[in-house]
Amino acid sequence: MATKLIEIRNLKTHFYQGKGLLSKWFGKGLRTVHAVDGVSLSITKGRTFGLVGESGCGKSTLGNTIFRLVEPQEGEVLFEGRDVVKMDHKELRKFRQQAQIIFQDQFGCMNPRMTVGQIIAEPLLMRQSVQLRQEELGQKVVELLRAVNLDPDAIVKFPNEFSGGQARRIGVARAIALQPKFIMADEPTSGLDISTAATILNLMQDLQDRMDITYLWVSHNLNQVKYMSDDMAVMYLGKVVEMGETKDVFSQMAHPYTKALISSVPRVNADGRTSTIFLEGEIPSPINPPSGCYFRTRCPHVFQRCKEEEPPLVDLGGGHFCACHLQSN
Repeated sequence: MATKLIEIRNLKTHFYQGKGLLSKWFGKGLRTVHAVDGVSLSITKGRTFGLVGESGCGKSTLGNTIFRLVEPQEGEVLFEGRDVVKMDHKELRKFRQQAQIIFQDQFGCMNPRMTVGQIIAEPLLMRQSVQLRQEELGQKVVELLRAVNLDPDAIVKFPNEFSGGQARRIGVARAIALQPKFIMADEPTSGLDISTAATILNLMQDLQDRMDITYLWVSHNLNQVKYMSDDMAVMYLGKVVEMGETKDVFSQMAHPYTKALISSVPRVNADGRTSTIFLEGEIPSPINPPSGCYFRTRCPHVFQRCKEEEPPLVDLGGGHFCACHLQSN
């Protein structure tokens, strides 16, 4: 039976606007940004869970909330049965040794004054239960560099001496230094050319097979999600609108937003024609989301019930979920 490593239950992460002089002078008060708005999902141990959606849909915020980089207003994040939201500082420190992040901006998250050896060694030094001699520490860093196919000479170089693809590998090496059970990869190939991105994808698959790592793969690149992910969820305006095994979501698209999103993926048809679905209108503001179904303002199939009731996430069979009134009629 598949083991759930992470369970997210009714998670809500909100931000607030309107503090300070703007509120005082114009009387606007606080406005709530519904970044993550009642998300529930589970990530199975040893598998890759893809999280997709347009920019601003809340996918990165959801990932950051798992790590408590931002605090949720409501809900649970269970890691091996323990609620991360309720962990104290000591417990959170231990959790973060088992869960790591590969950030989107690799150069931005590396100290330019530190060598690559120091950057990769930092999590090892911060781990209080491990006391390594300098020689052992250097050997461990070299092993990590080799694990991500980088030359050991990189240990004495600085981040600005590397290409974008090499910087990603350094980020991967730092993420696996403590042999974590879980890694969130936030747009891990953003800004890379196709061949370099493919190298990173293959590297991460190889590390997953060797180290039994569970991934949360946050991306807007649907081709990569289809290639890398075992399971996936589609987010729109802070909510999950469709979720299931990746092969089922791509082959049996149930939500109008999922259909439009996947139809926009560049491809070559046998007859040379494409059937892209173009959505009209702009994404509503997360400060003032629509009543009922959040997608109704752009949906080509909208009807009265969509304006009045929020559609629940319904199991269509085989663990394939969809939040759409068309599927519950």
